[in-house]
Amino acid sequence: MTGATVFAILPAVLLLCFVAGVPIAFSLGLAGVATILAAGGERFLVQLPLTLNRSLSDPIILAIPLYILMGEMLYRGKVGQQLFGVANVWLRGVRGGTGVAAVAAFTFFAAIVGSSMASVLTIGKIAIPEMQALGYSKRLSYGLSAVGGALGILIPPSIPMIIYASLSDASPGKLFTAGIIPGLMLATMLAIWAMISAPPLNSKDEKPWSLSEAIRATVACLPDLALPGVVLGGIYLGIYTPTEAAAVGVVYAALITMVLRRTLTVSDLPDLLVAAAKSSSMLLAVVLGALILGSALTLIGLPQMLASYVVASKIEPWLVMLIMNVIWFILGCFLEVISILLITVPVFYPVAKAVGFDPIWFGIILVINMELAVITPPVGMNLFALKSILPHERMEEITRGALPSVLLVLLALVLVWAFPGLALYLVGG
Repeated sequence: MTGATVFAILPAVLLLCFVAGVPIAFSLGLAGVATILAAGGERFLVQLPLTLNRSLSDPIILAIPLYILMGEMLYRGKVGQQLFGVANVWLRGVRGGTGVAAVAAFTFFAAIVGSSMASVLTIGKIAIPEMQALGYSKRLSYGLSAVGGALGILIPPSIPMIIYASLSDASPGKLFTAGIIPGLMLATMLAIWAMISAPPLNSKDEKPWSLSEAIRATVACLPDLALPGVVLGGIYLGIYTPTEAAAVGVVYAALITMVLRRTLTVSDLPDLLVAAAKSSSMLLAVVLGALILGSALTLIGLPQMLASYVVASKIEPWLVMLIMNVIWFILGCFLEVISILLITVPVFYPVAKAVGFDPIWFGIILVINMELAVITPPVGMNLFALKSILPHERMEEITRGALPSVLLVLLALVLVWAFPGLALYLVGG
């Protein structure tokens, strides 16, 4: 086959699969296999099992099922409700205090589970009714929950960061560190928005603030509050790797939920483990499909060809980044985060290196774009999570309420783009 025909096969098969409703994992795999057959013949397929085995044995990839299991334990063990309760007690006497408490709980929960949907389902389920009972608008309560949940993929630990690290030569530990300042910056923006947009305090609706009650609630929640330190502290101190940290987190989560809180019992374990296994299997199936696609891209030399073209054409780096951001935004409207990462990183990362982008900064820019992906319709996963906890609300209302919050994520994206030090300061860049 001619080179043009080979290059045309990949997007054609992908488009055909998407239109036919083929699951994303199989779509990626079929497109990869078709391209490999067209470019090199059957003999190149022999290398696929070895490549897949080697990639899935990577310790970085092995961390994903552990973080999913930890998140499932904390979600079912109602740790998020504990965190929201403590924040709400401390901020009760502040205008927008319940909204700020929701943001604080989202931020803290994000530093534990690394999943946006788990954050929305856990914190949003209790925070949205509280906010609406105090007169918060749908735009504010839905927006805080949609973007607050998205913090789960920016504030470490983060499953998208682990995926990006596995597809690039970036250090997952440095990525975790780099996400702290941008994540806290976005959380601060959300808190300010909550304080400005919330209805005035009404003493009839608000319980009086009590220091002793706040201290008691904090002391009771200390084991939960210590979890991010247990998981992330060991990574930053060099005690254990991100994969080992995930295993430590699972054990600690089990101690909190099954021994200390007793919100989970031994009889809950089968359902919990099956749910975690299903989530891990679905995600790793997409990873497998993307690895096959990545092998095809390497065989036909597309990433290297694009990188060489960009360098030879002397395209301005800012324009390269703008084009990537536009592509990520468009894909974010129709695909979920992991699929976008697995499709675009193998192609975009060599180009980013060729034009001189810092791999850590580039990864944070990518993850902020993925925050947009989880809140933009029609396939914004956080919107579907909100729908699941608001079954009587129309999807149009949820979308209309959450969309204005996209502006805050865009502002955070622009700031990190304009000032790379926001992402690189803590990693010494």
